[in-house]
Amino acid sequence: MQLDDEELRKVLSQNIKSARLSSNLTQEGLAELSNISTNFLKDVEGCRSGVSLLSLINICHALDITPNQLLKDFFVKSYEQSLDLTQQINLLNDYQKDIMYALLEHFKNNDSHN
Repeated sequence: MQLDDEELRKVLSQNIKSARLSSNLTQEGLAELSNISTNFLKDVEGCRSGVSLLSLINICHALDITPNQLLKDFFVKSYEQSLDLTQQINLLNDYQKDIMYALLEHFKNNDSHN
């Protein structure tokens, strides 16, 4: 999946605002807990500014959430595909699972694209 800065800012701004509201925090309260200015938080939530990794971690600590929770929207398809693959493999018999494992090891050890 190809991402761009604008899309990332949009998702982060929505998820930060949503998490802040769920935590019953004002922008001022979250800014203070995150050690950032209220104006900067307003710009982040308004999708007018990006956020540094340090500020993102501080916001997550203040909201008592993980960065994964703020970025989850970018990985839904990947997660669903992994879950589907796991479910498909679980339907196989032991012999078929052994073959799948051998194939995975082969691809992992002979991957010329990395």
